[in-house]
Amino acid sequence: MYKRLIIRLLYAVFFVLLLCGCEQSTSYSKQLEAEERLIDQWLKRNNIVLLSEFPEDSLFENNEMYHFEEGIYYQLVEKGTGEDMQNGDVIVLRYRCSTLDENAIVEDYWTTQDRPYPNEIVYGSLTNSCKGWNKAFELMKRSGAHARIIVPSKQGFDDSQVIPYVYEMQIKVLPK
Repeated sequence: MYKRLIIRLLYAVFFVLLLCGCEQSTSYSKQLEAEERLIDQWLKRNNIVLLSEFPEDSLFENNEMYHFEEGIYYQLVEKGTGEDMQNGDVIVLRYRCSTLDENAIVEDYWTTQDRPYPNEIVYGSLTNSCKGWNKAFELMKRSGAHARIIVPSKQGFDDSQVIPYVYEMQIKVLPK
């Protein structure tokens, strides 16, 4: 009699754990859907046109972006000058970051007044960087390049939080 009671209790605990596990994955998938909607709303609010092909000359109009398969949205504002960056080059980065909702939270690291020590990043490394930034650096290519990107949570710094960010960034390649 006690064995049956214990077995039933174990089945009940297993069933509850199974339901909780399913609820978390559903919740995460719903968060990803909400993230997509938030990005779509931001694009509409800012009258952004998504290009079907990446521009051959890498030049974008003010309201154009390209959406990569990884989920990153990209717009080159200014090409930059000099040689193309190589893995291991040190980049100094200034940027503005904001959430995509209507009451955006903005972080500004554009001037040394905002942040006394600029971000130094080694091109090709994820230290002090993320997949979304690395994709942008790869496309920016040269010192002085200026871009705007949307980085979804899976390509950002913390994929445990489903929050996309829009970045305006400019890079400078430090001399070797």
